[in-house]
Amino acid sequence: MFKLNFRFRNFWSKTAGRTPTAAPSPQAKQESPFLTRLPPEIRVLIYKLVFARDTIHLLHNKGRISHLRIPLRSGPAPHERESDYYYIYAPFSVERPHISSLLLTCRQIHKEAAPVFYSAPVFRVSLQETWNVFAKLIGPENLAHVRSLRAPVHLQQAQNSSSPALASGINSNSSSSSSSSRGRGRRRGVAQPNAPAASVLRPPTGSSCRNEERKVYDEFYDILATQMHGLRDLMLVLMSLPHGQVRSLQAEWHGPLRRLRGLSKFSLEIRNDADAEAEDTAALVMFLRETVCTRRDEDVVRF
Repeated sequence: MFKLNFRFRNFWSKTAGRTPTAAPSPQAKQESPFLTRLPPEIRVLIYKLVFARDTIHLLHNKGRISHLRIPLRSGPAPHERESDYYYIYAPFSVERPHISSLLLTCRQIHKEAAPVFYSAPVFRVSLQETWNVFAKLIGPENLAHVRSLRAPVHLQQAQNSSSPALASGINSNSSSSSSSSRGRGRRRGVAQPNAPAASVLRPPTGSSCRNEERKVYDEFYDILATQMHGLRDLMLVLMSLPHGQVRSLQAEWHGPLRRLRGLSKFSLEIRNDADAEAEDTAALVMFLRETVCTRRDEDVVRF
């Protein structure tokens, strides 16, 4: 009995001074000082510094999207046009290849940073199909945050289901427009095509191919008109705009484009100097700008 009491008192003397520590809660492990100590306004400013206003070139291959991020200059030089400044090519990419991984940190950071990530840069694609694929990948919520886009216009795609007059207008004038651009100097800051415009406007190989190209063309403008409610700056690039029906205010190729509303800035970059400087081209550009820069119906306040 004495030995039992002694052992109990000895055990109590060793353990009485110890204070059991509670295991940290899962919520405490997940809390971050970045989210708990900084106000939302400061966090948004940090996101804006991280996601600088760069140009993001999107590429796609078999449904997979890759990108090249290039710094966007603060403004055009005095001898350069404003439209040229968007096409300055830099032979390097920003040393931030995994910058978008910030969006994968947690749900709260994704919710706060995604609007800045998609609204800050100028997105640029070489194919309309690339933008269609990208739009499906990021979803309508993120797509609505995009503010600036540079994309090409392929008259051949618009021709595939258009009237014979438009088709003949493109094919008969493409060779003359391309020949008029030969011998001209290269415009500063704008990459010139290595092949004449006639080679770009090649005839389709079959009805299925024509239908598929037209589907891509219509889908591109449908995305712009119905899903990209935050779009404010749009530049479309044409290799040439031959004289004839394609310069008409009722030309079918820009019919889907005329559905757009609410832009703050619109420009039509035509690489062929003769086509770009024509009077009917200037009238068409002004007409399109006035159309797409009209306020949306939901933006109009009615009394």
